Amino acid sequence: MSKIISIGTAVPMHRTDQPVILEFMQAAYGNDIVSRKLSVLFNNSGIRSRFSVLPDFDKRNQQHVLFNETHSDVNVEERLNVFKEKAIPLAMDAIENAFLKINTSSDQFGITHLITVSCTGLYAPGLDAVLIEQLKLPNDIFHTSVNFLGCNAAFHALKIADMITKSETNAKVLIVCVELCTLHFQPKNDHDHLLSNTIFGDGAAAVIVTSADAQRNGLTLNGFYSLILNKGKDLMGWNITPVNFEMILDAKIPEVIAEEVKNILINASKKFKVNPESISRWAIHPGGKRIVDVIKNNLQLSDADTAASYKILDEYGNMSSPTILFVLNELMEILKKDESIFSIGFGPGLSIETALFIYD
Repeated sequence: MSKIISIGTAVPMHRTDQPVILEFMQAAYGNDIVSRKLSVLFNNSGIRSRFSVLPDFDKRNQQHVLFNETHSDVNVEERLNVFKEKAIPLAMDAIENAFLKINTSSDQFGITHLITVSCTGLYAPGLDAVLIEQLKLPNDIFHTSVNFLGCNAAFHALKIADMITKSETNAKVLIVCVELCTLHFQPKNDHDHLLSNTIFGDGAAAVIVTSADAQRNGLTLNGFYSLILNKGKDLMGWNITPVNFEMILDAKIPEVIAEEVKNILINASKKFKVNPESISRWAIHPGGKRIVDVIKNNLQLSDADTAASYKILDEYGNMSSPTILFVLNELMEILKKDESIFSIGFGPGLSIETALFIYD
């Protein structure tokens, strides 16, 4: 088995409260009907603030990198140029935070494998190549990337890390998730864009995974359970357009999750060989307030069970792949020995990823 021994998190410098972002969005759309829709969405988002690598979303700054009064003139090349500039510093902040928590540095620790994750920026040589250089890792280090798998991509990276540590007992795997969702803002008047513009923010997380016999406290990975809900295949996804990475985010997603989540828990628990009633903690990806709400209601969870997910949503919004790691990081602060965490996330497809962790 493998173990997460540290999670580091980072957000960019530009923190903006939801009412200020709403003002920017309403001005960008310039439509009274859309303004009313946005007001409803923002007021029910469960989000207090979000972070961006851009100062653009607070008009009081009188600064902009991409978005001013000519929002529609920004193309995908310009957005990805900003990704190249801003993603690595944010990733490095998360990595530094992860190693600080275990009182060492990346060069002293001896990373053997590197996995990078993103769905909001693609280029080659990519994040992994740049991080190898900046972290001064060996040029022949194992490295790979998980791209374009959306909000539950961190689970895929953890699966790879788990397989690596099971096959190489001395492996020390670094996972780095970095998403700059706000680069893909587009004032398009449809529900997918209105909802995306309401909830997404920027963030990064770094995870250090070793074999489970490491002499450190952490989250032992006890298994994964995945499935694709074909009836939801058109509800969530990404399209690359000449303008941006266009998010597909249908309002029906919470309904589909509500219908399936009990069976998901039952089937995952069978695979993990645990009784659902014995689960100590819950790490639910806060893809949106309604998603956490329907899971809480359908699984009859308590306020305490969902507190970490609501807290991360409130403070950061949905940062795509790093978000579930922010939730796990929050829980690691309060866990006691042998407590379990059932984690669940959602991505394009509609794909479901779950994992069971034990704190030891």
